[in-house]
Order: sequence, then structure tokens, then C-alpha cells
Amino acid sequence: MKKSSRQMIIKQIINNHAISTQEELLHYLKEEGVEATQATISRDIKEMNLVKTNSANGNVKYTIFQHNKMSEEEKLEQTIGEVVIKLTRVEFMTIVMTIPGNAHVIAALLDAIDFPEMVGTVGGNDTVLIISKDQEDAKKLYDYFSKWTSF
Repeated sequence: MKKSSRQMIIKQIINNHAISTQEELLHYLKEEGVEATQATISRDIKEMNLVKTNSANGNVKYTIFQHNKMSEEEKLEQTIGEVVIKLTRVEFMTIVMTIPGNAHVIAALLDAIDFPEMVGTVGGNDTVLIISKDQEDAKKLYDYFSKWTSF
């Protein structure tokens, strides 16, 4: 099956069901007659900008991140508000904890914006490490993130 067809089916599944894990997504794909590996689904999730958000009942589910016509900074600010659950600053580093599966989105947006206070990022599954030149720059980034969080 072509990637575009598979991703269209994934979009339909995500819009019609509260999918919280890749295993659930694989199950629904199989019901639709689509055979795919976990690695393929993982790549699709990244390419389709699927992020985990809280559903109405408090559970976590995949949602398609909407790009619309927002600037990269507006996308970052919205994403921070939706997925960041904890911030920590240590010396010249800012550590951003997210809902699992969303750190790469934050890291990619940060890299695209290229803040002058930032030397680089390392994005994992639920943690982004932002490295700054010094403590002053790290504090500026920490303060920036703080104003968009709700915890």
C-alpha cells in the first residue's frame, strides 16, 4: 500500500477514534486491511505531525497538529500550552517535559525558529533538552516557556 493511502486511513482513524497508543492504531489499521509495522507507523506519526493531547475524559489521544497559517512561533506557543507538563532550568540548560510522544515536535519547532538564546536542542520521546550559551540565555528561554504553560 502506498504511504499516502495509509496515511489517509490513519487520519480517518484518528478523527473517528480516541487512539492513545501505536498498538491501538495498528489494530485499527489491521481492521481496515492495512498491514504495517510499528516502525512504519512511528514514521507516519512523525510525518503527519500527530501529537498526543488530552481528550475530554482526561485520557491521552493522538491528534493531528494543525499548521493552518500560524507562524512557527505561534505553533510553538500553542504546542507548549497543549503538551508541556513540566519545566526545569539547570545552569545553562532548560529541560522541557511533555506528554509522551511530543518532545520531537517542540524540538523541531525550536530548531525552525532558531532562538538566539539557544545553542541547540536534543528531543526525545517526552523530554527536550535546550542548551544555551549561559545561564542568562537559559533563563530567558525558561521564562518564555513559562508564560505559555498552564501548570
